[in-house]
Amino acid sequence: MNKIYIACLSVMLLFYSCNESFLNLNPESSSTEASFYKTEDHFNQAINAAYASMRTIINIGYIVGEMRSDNTHYTRNNNERMDSNSFREDVANFLVTSQNYTVSELWSGCYNTIAQANTILTRLDATDLSDTFKNRIIGQAKFMRAWAYFELVQCYARIPIQLTEVKTADQAFPVQSTPEEVYAVIIDDVKDAIDKLETVEFPQDGSATKGAAKMLYAYVLMTKPSPDYSTAESQLDDVINKMGYDLLPHYADVFDTSKKNSVEHIFSVQYQMGNQGQESNWLYLFMPRTKEGELITGVEFSNTTSTGGWNVPTKAMIDSYEPNDLRLDPSVAIAVGTIENDALVVANVFKVGDPRINNYETALPFVNKYRHTHTNIFNTDDNWPVYRYSDALLLMAECLVDQNRGAEAVPFVNRVRTRAGLPSVSVVTADVVANERKHELAFENHRWFDLVRTGKAIEVMTADGAYIKSIDKDVSSRAYNVKKENLILPIPYRELRINKNLTQNPGSEPQ
Repeated sequence: MNKIYIACLSVMLLFYSCNESFLNLNPESSSTEASFYKTEDHFNQAINAAYASMRTIINIGYIVGEMRSDNTHYTRNNNERMDSNSFREDVANFLVTSQNYTVSELWSGCYNTIAQANTILTRLDATDLSDTFKNRIIGQAKFMRAWAYFELVQCYARIPIQLTEVKTADQAFPVQSTPEEVYAVIIDDVKDAIDKLETVEFPQDGSATKGAAKMLYAYVLMTKPSPDYSTAESQLDDVINKMGYDLLPHYADVFDTSKKNSVEHIFSVQYQMGNQGQESNWLYLFMPRTKEGELITGVEFSNTTSTGGWNVPTKAMIDSYEPNDLRLDPSVAIAVGTIENDALVVANVFKVGDPRINNYETALPFVNKYRHTHTNIFNTDDNWPVYRYSDALLLMAECLVDQNRGAEAVPFVNRVRTRAGLPSVSVVTADVVANERKHELAFENHRWFDLVRTGKAIEVMTADGAYIKSIDKDVSSRAYNVKKENLILPIPYRELRINKNLTQNPGSEPQ
C-alpha cells in the first residue's frame, strides 16, 4: 500500500461529512483530527464516508465480475485506443498484467475501504460513547471490512492483512497472508457484524444489516478453501425465512429507481443522481458508442464515443435465455442504426427479437438494467445490487446441491423461475442452479465469481474464448489461455515496488 496514501488517509477521512441522509456525503465542516472522532455525529459521518468508498470497488466491478466471464465482451474501438480501454480489454481477454489499471484500482479501492473501517474501529474503542451506539458502528465497519477482504482474497488470493489504523511507516507494509488466514479474519469480522447489526426494517436506509452480513457469511463459507455448507445453509435459512425479505412481483421492479432498498434488496451500494457527486453512470459505459444517444438515455447530447461499448452482452448470452423468460427485456435492449467512424448513429431502441431490428444495418445489444429516467448525462440514480433475495434463494439451492440434497433445492429454484414466467423444474443439479444464477443475476457482477467458486471457470471460459475469437477477429491469439494460475489477478506492480514484503502470484501474468 502506498505510504503517502496511508499517511493521508486519516486526515482525508476527517473531511468527509454528511447530513442526516445516508446518501448525502457532502462536506459540512473542516474538523481537525484533534476534534474529530469524539461524538456520535462524527462517527456517523465517518461510517457514511466508508460506505461511499465502496463505490470505487463497485464502479470497476463489472470488468472482473462480468467482462471476465461468458456473459459479456466489449465493442472494439479502433479509432480511440486509450490505455484505460486496453486495460479493460486485457482483463476480459485474460491478458492482464501487474501494471493493469483495473488491477491497481481494485486493490486500492478495497484497501481504502479497509483503512477507513480500521480507523473507525480504532478511534471508536477510545471513546466513552454508549455500547448500543458502538455496536451499531462496529457492526457496519466490520461488515465493510469483511466484504472488502472477501473481494481481495477472491481476486488476489495472497494478500496483506491490516486490522488496525496505520499510524507509522512501520505498520504500513504487512506481509502477505495465505487465503486460509484471510478467510479466518473475514469470518471473525462477519460473525461479529452479525451479532451487532440489526434486522432490516423497511423501507431500508441503505446501511448494512444483519441480513446483509448473513449473506456475506454464506458466500464466504461456500467459497473458502474448505467450504462449510451446513453453516452456510443455516445463515441462508435465516435470510430467506426469518427476516422479512421477499421477491418483488416483477423482475423489472428490482432495478426500478423508484423502488430502491425494497424487500428484495438485502444490500445495495447507494447512489443518487444530482449535483452532490453521488451519481452512478453505468448506462453510459454499457450503451454503444455514439455521438448522440438521446434515444437510449432520454437526455440530449448523450455523447459516449469515448466511454461506451463496455460490458456488452454476447449473442451467445442473449440466445441462452429460455423462450418467454421475462428477465430478458429488463436485462438487455438493442440499439439500431448505422455505423459512422466506429460510432453508432442511433435510429431506435428495440426489445430483443423485435422483427424491426432486421430493417437496420447495425444492431448492438446493451445492458438495460441500469437504464432509467434521469436529467443529466453521466448522472443516473441507480443503486448497485450486491445481495438480493433471489440471490439468497439460488445460493441456498447451490448449497443444498453441494450437500447432495438436490431434491430439497427444487422449491428455491422454482420460486425464481415462476417470477421469470418459466415452467417449474422437477430436478435440480449444479448445472441447473448455475444456469438460473447466470440469468437471474446477469450483469450484477456475480458470474465470474460463480464460475470460480463452482470450479467451472477454466472449462467455461476456454469454450467462451473460442467463441469470442470466432466473432472478434482482432482478439489476440494469446487471449483466453485460461489456466488455474490466472484465475486470480496479479499483485499490482506499484504495490510490489512499495512493499518489499509482497511477492507476485506465480503464473498470474500471461507468458
